[in-house]
Amino acid sequence: MSNNNKKLVDVAAVIDAAPYFWMPFFITLMMILIMLSDGYDLFLMGHVGNYFVSDWKVSRADLGPINTAGLVGMAVGSVALGWLGDRIGRKKSYFTCLVFLFIGSVLCYLTAKAGTPETAAESIKTMTLWRFVTGLGMGGITPLATTLISEWTSKKVRSVVVAAVISSVPVGGSLGGWAIQHVEWQQMFLIGGLVPLALFFAFGFLLPESPKYMAQHVHLHARLAKMLNRLVGEQRFDGTEEFRVQEEGKRSSHWVATLWNSDYRRATLFIWIAFSFNSFVLYMYTNYLKVLMPVDRVAVEVAGAALTYFSYGAFLGSIGGAFLIRWFGSRHVGSALAFVGVVATTAIGVYLVGTGSPTPFSIVASSFIAGASINGMQAFMYAVSANSYPTDIRGSAVGMAQTISRIGAVASPLVASAYLAMKPLPDVNLFFWFVAACALVTTISFFLIPSHIESSSHQAKAGS
Repeated sequence: MSNNNKKLVDVAAVIDAAPYFWMPFFITLMMILIMLSDGYDLFLMGHVGNYFVSDWKVSRADLGPINTAGLVGMAVGSVALGWLGDRIGRKKSYFTCLVFLFIGSVLCYLTAKAGTPETAAESIKTMTLWRFVTGLGMGGITPLATTLISEWTSKKVRSVVVAAVISSVPVGGSLGGWAIQHVEWQQMFLIGGLVPLALFFAFGFLLPESPKYMAQHVHLHARLAKMLNRLVGEQRFDGTEEFRVQEEGKRSSHWVATLWNSDYRRATLFIWIAFSFNSFVLYMYTNYLKVLMPVDRVAVEVAGAALTYFSYGAFLGSIGGAFLIRWFGSRHVGSALAFVGVVATTAIGVYLVGTGSPTPFSIVASSFIAGASINGMQAFMYAVSANSYPTDIRGSAVGMAQTISRIGAVASPLVASAYLAMKPLPDVNLFFWFVAACALVTTISFFLIPSHIESSSHQAKAGS
């Protein structure tokens, strides 16, 4: 009992003891649908880039500012909206992201629809601005989703659920590959705006606030009691309890200082490095895989299939890897998965050596394996990041990690554009080997993170 005789309730313990079905399950479904929309917008430029080149009569390097603007917007949105989520609640900040997605995508559609070869230079500038606005929403959604779903699910299934939610992003991207075959390329942006608007209205009342966030605000305890009663399936709480979140680790004067105090600095350093290099490789694939494939050796249809199967690989890497985490922990599973990406990317470079045409199977299969690794690692990074920080700074910390990761993401179009502008153009296999080296940095730095998710057997021993 506390000094005021209120019953003390450890919210984390209640959540860990609660069943996954049904309330957390339906929250997961809502999050997956929102993340599918986010993934669609995220991968969109990879699907329509060649149409910009052909319809607006611009070079492939001219797409750099548009891609960069989206990534810069994501960098700003992830830390700003993650911080906002720690202040006003995960849910309110989450739906702010959907508003940005709607506004930015619809304005991108109007710009794309009006663009012509004669107005291409001005249209690219306008598209760059609205892609930045879209990026604000895309940047905030993923860290907030990771935080919210982590705080609603038991630690027994948390890594699997987070992986399922995050893996929805590349799956949403693959939906763009289907959509581009059925609509005009400009309408791809319209779809990317209208779907978030529909989700905003559909889930505005259904998606609950984070229980751990509500525990930190006394005026929300009555609402928290109702939510926990729904979670456990009985009337156990009435709102008069003193809800607490028991977590280890010392706090500094400011959340940024906490990230770098003696308890968290090593985790922060290696999370940021691994996240940045994996993001560089991820966005190099998603935005430039089709563009980098030499058209005289790899058919356009094969390059498109490679990008689509790169997205499909997310299921294998994210969900399969998350199940393995339960048995072996995230350090060894994630490091092995990351190294698979090194091998697959190196293999693509090998297939492109010389003058002969590689078989379609070799390109598509390697892209699928690379997608399993790189998309899977992206899910792992969010899960390990959420596991590494306490509730009161989790949204800000994961958002900051994603923002730092945008250094790698923003570098991807800059590096790709610099490569494509080279005269003479170096062999593309050398470029893929450079990307493989970056994936190797991800592997090493991920292994060195100290705050990994332990296996279920290790958690059971710790709890006994």
